[in-house]
Amino acid sequence: MKRRFLITFGIPPVPVLFVTIFASVIPASIILPMLPFIGQKYGATSFQISLLFTLMPALMIFVAPIWGKLSDKFGRKPIFMISLASSSLTFIIFGLADSIDSMFVARALQGITGGNVSIGFAMIADSTTHGNRAKYLGYGSGATALAFFIGPVFGGLLMGSDLDTFTHAMPSYLAAGLGALATLIGVVFLKETRPGEKRRTALRQSQNDTEIISDTVAKTPRVTLGRVGLTLLIIQFFIGGYVSGSDQFSFAFWAQGLHDWGPNNVSFGMASMGLAYMVATIGLVGPLSKRFGDVGAYFIGAIINLAGLSTFLYGSNVWVSIAGLWVAIIGIGLWNTVLFSVLTKVSPEDKVGYMLGLSNGTAMVGRVVGPLIAGSFFLDINPVLPFVVTLGLVLIVAVNATRLIIIQRRAASS
Repeated sequence: MKRRFLITFGIPPVPVLFVTIFASVIPASIILPMLPFIGQKYGATSFQISLLFTLMPALMIFVAPIWGKLSDKFGRKPIFMISLASSSLTFIIFGLADSIDSMFVARALQGITGGNVSIGFAMIADSTTHGNRAKYLGYGSGATALAFFIGPVFGGLLMGSDLDTFTHAMPSYLAAGLGALATLIGVVFLKETRPGEKRRTALRQSQNDTEIISDTVAKTPRVTLGRVGLTLLIIQFFIGGYVSGSDQFSFAFWAQGLHDWGPNNVSFGMASMGLAYMVATIGLVGPLSKRFGDVGAYFIGAIINLAGLSTFLYGSNVWVSIAGLWVAIIGIGLWNTVLFSVLTKVSPEDKVGYMLGLSNGTAMVGRVVGPLIAGSFFLDINPVLPFVVTLGLVLIVAVNATRLIIIQRRAASS
């Protein structure tokens, strides 16, 4: 019966979906390390640089839920492919840009077309059960982390070693080509995981398909969150976005201002952060979630995040600090990925795409606010200050995780 369900809905082989997610994320990962140096080369202020950094995620706050809702209505694959194809074109526009104003336009277009990642995660949720969802969402996050490991390396090799030799055109064209490759892979190999509404209606007219669908839904009951629980969950997504965005943005200024790192070295440093995230999501999320449950893995990730940030702030030299930041990225990779698993388990069956888009948008709010605050206030005072703020926010995450463990134990003993 289970095999017939998989064939009916055409759930993709897991490697194909992960390769598509990887290829769809790597263009943005190539561009990201260049942004602070683009701003410096064209005479932008620190605030303008932070705006350039955050414009794409700022627009994704509004468009990601729309892309997700469209995928719920018309099917995952066609919306995924449209988003990918249009996104690849925006990187060509970015490569052709020769002023701050034109780069702002290109970044805005990247934000409007950038709904593909949340759709990819919705496809993973479509393809998994409650029991193994955290594991496979971890693999999906690992695919994005791999992109953020390899992408900055490519960007670092192509952008130059200092501001005099710096160029953004060639990395941008490479990003556009890889985006086109992701689209091609998806069109040829990726199978639909959730047909559009008309297709689902046709499937339900078949008695066999109806029996299979009903059987599957019965095995995966949904749990509804209360208002307080949902609000706390949304806050955690915001904090995750804030910490990731602020730390990523501030790293270049910390490395350049305190340790005289050039553009390519900063790119390689950001690549190592992507590698750390990949270690967490591919190697640790599945085993820890299976052993300790989602809440336990959430708590462990928060503690690792705190320990790493503390080491980064109080390290005796640059390499100890870098090692601490690496550990901190592993921690956030753990607790941030588990959050997505929890969300898919409490969302209505026909709203998973929308909810993942909404959560992605909420995380993007954090990604916008973090760099904006760091670029407007903290970095002008001290390059270390943004990391002190993120340490405080992760402490809130750890407290909430502790609260959830206590609630879970009380419920189990009653």
